[in-house]
Amino acid sequence: MLPEPHNKPYSIATDVRPFDLGYAYLYSRWVELYIYLVPVGIVLSALFGFIAFKVGASTDITITIILITAVVARSVFMIAPRLYPLPRDTFPGAKTTAHIFTAEGVELKNANGTTLLSWRSISKVIEIKKGFLFYRDGKLATFLPARNLEGPAEAELIRKFVRQKVADATLRG
Repeated sequence: MLPEPHNKPYSIATDVRPFDLGYAYLYSRWVELYIYLVPVGIVLSALFGFIAFKVGASTDITITIILITAVVARSVFMIAPRLYPLPRDTFPGAKTTAHIFTAEGVELKNANGTTLLSWRSISKVIEIKKGFLFYRDGKLATFLPARNLEGPAEAELIRKFVRQKVADATLRG
């Protein structure tokens, strides 16, 4: 029997896999921005090339302008993640992490130590088919894979904690 939320802490052990970082990164704001900016960069490159060609530039100069614009756009895309990095604890070095849900927040325990994500610092929680994404102050903080849950009752317990403590939550159940 699962404990009632907020009366007792509840722990879920998760084995960390490289794909977990992929899921967490996929749902980050950076990737969302990147999805929109890539077509904008392509369109701008084509637009600058078209304008240069219509003004009377040679084919070589037009292609050079398109390539320069594409390289500048790509450079911006490469610099942006460094300005908006993932938190260091997104992918802990240990193979096993325990997510402990308490009245204070979610404790992440692994061989490297313990980190507390207080409920006040968790700005958003999104439940996807693959698990739960916990955002800290608008940035991606951690991913709890659904494969480690023992069933729907465990997922519902997490949802109860989230509904009680986080204002911005998108949950499946």
